[in-house]
Amino acid sequence: MKKCFWGLCLFLICMLLSGCETASRLDLTQGYGEGLKLIHLSAGSGEDLQRIYDFQAVLEDAEPLQKDPALFAYYPDYVLEIRFPDGQGDVSAVIDINDKFVDFYYAGQEDALYRAAMSAEDFLVLVHKE
Repeated sequence: MKKCFWGLCLFLICMLLSGCETASRLDLTQGYGEGLKLIHLSAGSGEDLQRIYDFQAVLEDAEPLQKDPALFAYYPDYVLEIRFPDGQGDVSAVIDINDKFVDFYYAGQEDALYRAAMSAEDFLVLVHKE
């Protein structure tokens, strides 16, 4: 009976802890709205964490565009969401591959457009990296 009790306690503890987010997370969805989820990463360390930082760098290494937001693509290519355990640095962006360039705006800030320093070709290599 004691083994059964301790087994049940261990199971309940595991269930409670599974709800705690302890890793950085990334979701990349193709299209806007109900798009197809292309990438889901949940990483506390290692290669997945480095890949999350690589995607974050795409957004950080960008310049504002002097372009009318009304000219932004009606059907953007990707939606990128990055979340960190502490909530600091969480970001969501709508991305459009525009010929050789990666243009985007931050979700909720549609009035400012940015162009990533990374080329569209390099961005697609990052997306399709295994």
